[in-house]
Amino acid sequence: MRLDAQLSQEALAQKIGVAVSTIRRWEKGLAEPTMTVVQLKGFLNAVNVNFQELPDSLLPVN
Repeated sequence: MRLDAQLSQEALAQKIGVAVSTIRRWEKGLAEPTMTVVQLKGFLNAVNVNFQELPDSLLPVN
């Protein structure tokens, strides 16, 4: 989604308030994303996706 939105890791990190190294770990599968509601809203806005459009693979498992 970051690439589709034409954002660098640095730009996305700045928009959601996390370190670039955090984005790198998420993308390499070394860490699971954990975001506050504010960060999630920032992420969705940055990649121009609404919550309903998130891939099921990103939603929590019940």
